[in-house]
Parts: sequence; structure tokens; C-alpha cells
Amino acid sequence: MSTPRLQFGALSARLPAIIERVHVSPRSPRGPRSGRRRPATTPPSAAIPSADPHAAREAQRYANPIPSREAILALLAERGAPLAADAVAAALQLTADVPREALDKRLAAMLRDGQLLQDRRGRYAPAQKLDLIAGSVLANAEGFGFLRPDAGGEDLYLSPAEMRRVLHGDRVLASVVGVDRRGRRQGAIVEVLERRPARLVGRALVENGVTLVVPDDRRIHQHLLIPPGGEHALRSGQIVVAEITDPPSAGRGPLGRVLAVLGERLTPSLIVRMAIADRDLKEEWPDAALREAALVAPTVRAAEHADRLDLRALPLVTIDGADARDFDDAVYAEPLADGGFRLVVAIADVSHYVPAGSALDVEAYRRGTSVYFPGYVIPMLPETLSNGICSLNPDVERLCMVCDMRVDAAGEVTRARFHAGLMRSHARLTYDRVWQAIGEHDADARAELADVLPQLENLHRLYQALARQRSRRGAIDFDGHEVSFRLDADGVVQALGGRPRNDAHRLIEECMIAANVQAAKFLARKRIPALYRVHAPPPAEKYEDLLGFLKEFKLKLPPAGEVTPADFSALLTRVRKRPDAALLESVLLRAQSLAVYHAANEGHFGLALDAYAHFTSPIRRYPDLLVHRAIRHALADGTPGDYRYTPERMAEMAVHCSQTERRAEEAERDVDERYKCAWMERHVGSEFDGVVTGVTSFGLFVELTESRVSGLIHVTQLPADYYHFDPVRRLLAGERTRHSFRLGDAVRVQVLRASLEERKIDFRLVPPRKPA
Repeated sequence: MSTPRLQFGALSARLPAIIERVHVSPRSPRGPRSGRRRPATTPPSAAIPSADPHAAREAQRYANPIPSREAILALLAERGAPLAADAVAAALQLTADVPREALDKRLAAMLRDGQLLQDRRGRYAPAQKLDLIAGSVLANAEGFGFLRPDAGGEDLYLSPAEMRRVLHGDRVLASVVGVDRRGRRQGAIVEVLERRPARLVGRALVENGVTLVVPDDRRIHQHLLIPPGGEHALRSGQIVVAEITDPPSAGRGPLGRVLAVLGERLTPSLIVRMAIADRDLKEEWPDAALREAALVAPTVRAAEHADRLDLRALPLVTIDGADARDFDDAVYAEPLADGGFRLVVAIADVSHYVPAGSALDVEAYRRGTSVYFPGYVIPMLPETLSNGICSLNPDVERLCMVCDMRVDAAGEVTRARFHAGLMRSHARLTYDRVWQAIGEHDADARAELADVLPQLENLHRLYQALARQRSRRGAIDFDGHEVSFRLDADGVVQALGGRPRNDAHRLIEECMIAANVQAAKFLARKRIPALYRVHAPPPAEKYEDLLGFLKEFKLKLPPAGEVTPADFSALLTRVRKRPDAALLESVLLRAQSLAVYHAANEGHFGLALDAYAHFTSPIRRYPDLLVHRAIRHALADGTPGDYRYTPERMAEMAVHCSQTERRAEEAERDVDERYKCAWMERHVGSEFDGVVTGVTSFGLFVELTESRVSGLIHVTQLPADYYHFDPVRRLLAGERTRHSFRLGDAVRVQVLRASLEERKIDFRLVPPRKPA
């Protein structure tokens, strides 16, 4: 990765403000550059910054502490001009005990993370002072792209010319250079901070002696050129795993090499392998991490009972899906005399077994999250931990972190306390069986769960109070169906169907939300650096498109500046009984912002909450592990100043964790899309009911009602006519027959074709049967 350095000759036409700020300084007169290093000087008029406020924290981390990142940024901000490394060292009054190379390493790390930039004279300046935006590149197959800012907010449009230097997933610094006709901010890339993972999957293309790899991910809009002389004799059409060796520049595309040939054609058994390789997901564990995991005792030792709240007698239970293998959370509820409840949420104490800075921790952070595919999981932690000592398996002692809450009759949490605990799960239950017992009152289910049935009834009554409180505050309730697959031993899809949610799912969800809220409030009150889960209101452009869409259905929402979660919730309730409810819910969901991790608590729009964090899944999410460490630090009477993580470091980790979450979601979504195509391949010629979810000039997009599989009815597969597209009304109308198609129309379709390669499914419209 290159050191971020401003190249002013290349940028002079588009970044005059940056040039003026960085390159011209009254204290740095122009003149011929010398090869000699100038002596460090501190101008008499410049104020020496105050003592480093984080000196105590740095002293804990290093034998010879160096100035904190905050102190360096404060110095550069006070000086009002870029400084060379010598000047930084002199101004910070480094002593002989502090090696100069330690400061150089810190400055290099700040360059890498986008906190600083270097001009071509080698001087450092804060990126924030240059009005530069750090973020991730989101590419479009058409060649343009967007910058998603690390700090949140509106995306920045990147033209095809800007996108020639980068690929989807790169992290860059960019400046705002204008606004286009649609009101979008336009950006120019100043520096690439970090390149996307080097590995990708694609198809070999060999023509006239030139070998290219066409990426399977259509957002990687540039083909990879493979220089001659590689170890693989490639043929066109082969599926390969390739590695980018030289990233793209303004003048040429990326170069690379082929690592492996996966096969000639895509089969169901290759679907997961491709997703893993394409996202550079790691299945193997570093030897050091495995050695540490092997040293962890498989059972809780007596010495580990000390200083823990003993909850072994409390009938805590886990409630999960039937195919779950690791159990993060257990719950217990009991009614109180005042009509309220005591709610105990116990979460696996992963932080006890994964010390910060250990090899296990480094690998867990690199992965960021577990990745779940149908029938296969890439865990964040080795299975001896994730399925063993960390998992809240039934009838064995486990260490846990506990949130013990008091909930009043109105569903408001009135008190919460956190503890390090010791527990024993009294039962491993499944959502479906619990719902059969408490919702459907199935006699067999109630007899099977008789030992814990009173506790389940208490949990259900508590859930009803929490649900009423959720409704009062206006939280948005997207209650969609999850698609599930059943595979055979060869990875072939045997069955596909929706997985509906019931009150057992919602019960656990509300208990987890309650604990997550209390974790966020506790850490905000203690001011310990941590990661918060932040969900912003809908982006302005998405929201305006949504208003136009709703108008066609004679529905409306308030203007962008006035909309609240309660408005969305009310609209969802209003349309839930309509035949096009699934379509409307899907569109409302797509209009929302993406939830991300932030070092600052900025609330959660969708849940209508002022504070929210992830506390309840540390086995599979690294942000939850960080929240546990922060809570343990606070419980030990630690302060923000003596915590190992700074706010700046937490902000960097927030970006990384958001990126690994997106990477996992994209991999899971790719696999699901291809499995849907594999399932439809087996049903070519079959007929299904569906709903029109998109109207274009070239046809209709239809989602099948039962399976939620989507495909296209091309205009040539509609009844013979000349069709005209009305983009305002989102309508396709026949000229001769005057038959029209619009969003939400119920249709019956026949499967014409399904392609695993292209992830496309084609339908034909089945005309209505004439009455006999």
C-alpha cells in the first residue's frame, strides 16, 4: 500500500484550495529543494501545545511513550500549516528516551488511516483541515461509482474517469468538486488509502494471445490482465481464482496472476467455494491462534468462579433456530409484585477467553464476523471456542456477562445492572417448539417443555409489554420472511421455502434489544470508548424516489426533514393486509440507510432509539466483543483515560467492522441468489404466482409469491403488441390491446430459463385462462 502523498502537479487543475493550504505557507517560502534535512525549528510565535491529555494511556501501552495521535493532530491544527517530521518532534519536545523511529511509525500509521496527508515536500497536514473525505468506493457495472463516507452521510458521486484508478471496495480520500444536475455531490479522488482484497473470482478470456480475467462480481468494472508466462495454461471460459498484483491507474487497468482453476462450468457444489474466494474469506486459522485456542480449558475451572455473580440456579434458557450450533444468549423472566418484570439476559463471556492483542483476537478482528452459508459456516472464532467453551450449551457451567433489568408494566426498562456471571443453561430450545407450546398450545410441545413452561409463559407476557412499548415509540417493524434452502451432500438444492417469524423470534429479539440499549446507555454514561450501532434517517435522494413511488399507490409520507420512524411504522401497518404488501414493504426497506458501526452514539432511526450498541452476539460479531471489553473495564472502575482503546482507534475499528459486515452480507447474498437460480433450473417449464416488483422499457421484474425468487419477463414474452413505457407512472402499456402492467400487479409466470453463471432467471407471462 502506498504512502498517502499529495501529487500537486496532477491535482492542480481540480484542487486549487488544497494546493493553497498545503503547498503555500508564509513560513515555508518557495525555493529550490535541497537533499539535506533542514534543522528542526520552532517559530517563536508558535504556541507549544498543552501537555498530552492521553499521556497516561500511552505510558500504559509503551515503555517509552510517544505523543498520542490526538496530540499530533492538535499540534498541526494549532500551527495552521503543514509541518515536517523534525518540526513535529521539536514542537512536541521529544526527549532522548523516545526513539525517533517510534514517532515516524506513528506518523506513517496516521497516513495509512487517512488522518494525515503528506505534501510533496514531506510535510504533514490533518486530512480534516483539507476538507477531504475518507470512505469506501462503491462501483457500478456501468463504470461510475460512489464514495460512501466512513463518517456516514450522503454518498459522493465518482465519474467514470475517476473510477479508472480504483476498484470496488478500495478506501480512498476524496474532495468535493461540484454538484451535478441531480443535486448529488461530485468527488475527485485525492489518494488511495487501502486497496480492496487482492483475490477475486472470474472467467478466463483468451483472445489473440491476450489473457484476461472477467470478474464474476459485476461491480469490479475493469478486467484483470494476466501477463504471459503464468503456471496455468488457460482456456476461455474457465472459472479461476486470480490475484491483483498491480492495481489500476489512470492509464491502464489492473494486472494480476491466476492462483487456481476451479472448473469449466459453474455447478451447485462450487457456489460457496466461489463466494469464499471472491470475497477473500479465510477458512484456515493461523497456527498461533490455534495454539492459543488449544490452551483454553474445555470446562469452567473453579478458580474462574471468583468475583462472578452465581446464576447457576436461575432457570436461564437458550432459544434459537433448529440448525444453530453456537449459543450466545440465554434469557430468564419473572413477574414482580408491581406488575413489572425482572429480565435477565446472559451473554457468553467471550472476552474472558479472547484477550485483547492475542493471536485469537487479531484473527477475530481481521474476520470481523462469522459468515453463514446454507449448510456451511466460516466462524469468527475457532470451533473449540465458538461451539465449545464459549457457547451456552445446556447443563454445563459457562462464564457470562449479565444484564439484569427491571421492566415496568408499560414495557420501559427502569433499572439495569451489568455483572460478570456464572451460569448453567437449563434447556436448549427452538423457536418453533417454543411457539407451539406458548402460542399454539400444542399439548405435546407443552408436555415436552413442562419443566420450563412457566418461565416461557413469563417471557411471553414480558414480550407483550416490550412490544407495546416498541409500538408507542414508533419503531419500524419490517417483518419479512427469510428464505431457507435444504441441500444434499453434493450441495444441490433439494428444497427452497420461506421461513416465517413467530412470537418466539420476536420475544428473543425484544429481549436482546433491551440489553443492547442498556449496554449503549451504560457505556455512554461511563464515556468508555466503544462501538455503537448507528442507523441514520433515509438518505435524501432515496427518500425522494420513495415519495414518487408511493404516489403511484396513492400513499404518502411527510417531507424528508419531518419524517419519523413512527410515520414508516404507521404506513406499514396500513398496507399490511393489501395484496401488494410484500412489494411495498420491500420498497420501504430499500429506502432506508444502511446501519453501521460508529465510535459516537448517534442513535438508531429504525428502532426509534437514542442509544444502541451490539452486546448480545460476541461469538459471531467483533463489535459485541469490544462492547464486552468496555463494560468489563467500567465494572473494574476503569476510566476513559486508562482504557487500551482510544476514541480514534475505536473510529478506525468501526470502519473495519462495518466493512467486514458488508463483505459477509454480500457473500451470503451472492450464494443465496445462485442457489435460487439452481432451484429454478430444476423447475424450467413450471408455473408460479408472482407480483410485479419492477417496470422498465424492456419488461417486468416479478417476485414469486411463495419462494421470493425474482426474475424478468422480457417484453418479447408479453402478449404480442407494441409496448410503451411511462417512467413517471411506472407503467408498461400495449398500443393495440391497451393492456397495461404496473407495480404490484398479480401475475402468473412460467419459468423459461435460469442461469447460475449470470444469476438471472427469465419468465414468460402466462395469459389468464378463459372461463369454460
